[in-house]
Amino acid sequence: MHKTTIQLLTIFLFLNLNIYLPGAGFFPFPAYLIDVLIFSYLLIYYRKKNIRLPLDNIFFLWLLYFFTLNIIYFIFSEAGMKEFKLLKIIIFAIIVYIYMILLFTLDDKNLTTTRKTLIFIAPIVAFTLGLDYFNPGVLAFNAQYQVIQGRAASFYANANYAGTTMIIFLILGIDMVEKKFRTLFLLVIFLGLFFTMSRSNLLTFFLIVTILFFQGKLYTKQLIFSLSIIIFFFIWLSTGGLDYLSNQYGLEVTDNMRSRVDFFAENSASNTDDMIERKEILHEALDMFRDSPLIGQGFGSTLFWDHPVGPHNTFAMLWADQGLFGLLLIPLLFYFTTYNIFKYGDKGQKQLAVLFIIAYGLSCIFAHTRLFSITAIAFITAIAAMGYNTKKSYLQGES
Repeated sequence: MHKTTIQLLTIFLFLNLNIYLPGAGFFPFPAYLIDVLIFSYLLIYYRKKNIRLPLDNIFFLWLLYFFTLNIIYFIFSEAGMKEFKLLKIIIFAIIVYIYMILLFTLDDKNLTTTRKTLIFIAPIVAFTLGLDYFNPGVLAFNAQYQVIQGRAASFYANANYAGTTMIIFLILGIDMVEKKFRTLFLLVIFLGLFFTMSRSNLLTFFLIVTILFFQGKLYTKQLIFSLSIIIFFFIWLSTGGLDYLSNQYGLEVTDNMRSRVDFFAENSASNTDDMIERKEILHEALDMFRDSPLIGQGFGSTLFWDHPVGPHNTFAMLWADQGLFGLLLIPLLFYFTTYNIFKYGDKGQKQLAVLFIIAYGLSCIFAHTRLFSITAIAFITAIAAMGYNTKKSYLQGES
């Protein structure tokens, strides 16, 4: 596939435009039609170029397990309208998994084109997040998009999704950036994360940056300089910076914004209403798992309960809904996604796989939609395709 096509599809998918454009009213048809069109285009391309479909990618075993498990649980559910809607989401998520595997397999073994494109996308997303931060709702053209004062979401409809995407840009992009520019890249990622005000993703950022340092991808001076700027920035925010932004740029500073800044200065700031709610629903989901640890409570039980929100934890959701079988989903995902990398990959690829497991695992602790969000799927399938391409290259070298 031509490099430009890979670049355009990478931009389209990692900006979440296949969801954003229909949701914002710019595409007059359902969002899943875009996924069907991309899927069809890639199948036609493979056939036209006489390229063998990568069906022997070990990741498809996980996808088969995921699909079969949900179909079985759906069959034994009440199968009302809510269950049908959830099944439709799952089926089209699987279509997205498949066509992204097809797309990323067409890149080289290190996904160089895709990852270099993400370096270009990162400042664009940081800019749009800043635009959304200072002008809440400016990019939300439809009521289904969350508009929360002081929490930017850009094209991702949800600030947490946007923050997770910035983390993905960091992990997949850092190796592609020249070392002398990596400090600037880190600060761009941090700025985007700040606009989302996502505590979990900011904590993940600090952890990933620390690991990058020990992996030798950041110099000591780069780490110290970057963290110094970030620490002083938070000090400035907590000692009058938010008021300055309010006075100079008309930013409406809410208690939620202040508590999220204070979260990094004092533990008591974590006892906010949203944190209390998350703890309560998490405990309820875990109680549901304890009540039925083998088979769980059934299809979508944590999404169709009395609470207005889900459990904010992918592990708890899977355990509560599907018991032991759901308990295996994420560990199996890690295994089938990274198996080929750890067996055939070089040092850099293995380091990337470690970062993937840590970042994706942490994101699953703080959100319950990580198996369905577009950029998270792109993250998973990029790593899986890298492993497949690495294995293919390794075996060709031996023959």
